[in-house]
Amino acid sequence: GLASRATWADFLGSGRCLPALGRSGVTSTILPSSPTGSLPAMDEPRVLNLKWSVAAVVAAALMATACGGGGSDGTLEPSEDGVLRVVADDTMDFDADTYRAAAGEIAIEYVLSGFQEHTLVVEGYEDELALSVENGGSDSGTITLEAGRYTLYCDIPGHREGGMEARLLVQ
Repeated sequence: GLASRATWADFLGSGRCLPALGRSGVTSTILPSSPTGSLPAMDEPRVLNLKWSVAAVVAAALMATACGGGGSDGTLEPSEDGVLRVVADDTMDFDADTYRAAAGEIAIEYVLSGFQEHTLVVEGYEDELALSVENGGSDSGTITLEAGRYTLYCDIPGHREGGMEARLLVQ
């Protein structure tokens, strides 16, 4: 039916005559009508309002999913086994903006969701913990930290600048 062949682009047109691409790839013209009679053509202000409404909904959805992480605020807590899991991906990003851990010895598991090589170090403690992953692998280690704020990052040239940086809050 019409609903299965029309696209969002079809509904953002002039409202008078909407092009539709059928499953066979053939373009046809859809005139605004319904089983109960003809629908009035949309005037230009209503079309613009519809376009802005769709753009606002898309922007809100993107912002809601962009934070990453497991918490509603983009913060990940250690798992039930006490291990802090940090996941890196090929888009040069971590799975959270902020991680939390308890002061003392912190066990970290670094997991790669992708293939591009990444490292994980703690700023100022690069010699104490340096994890490396590639080809979907994982690496783990421990580091002892006092309560405070720290920065995790990938020390491969260009990766930190590309966005591979996150906060570590130790309490």
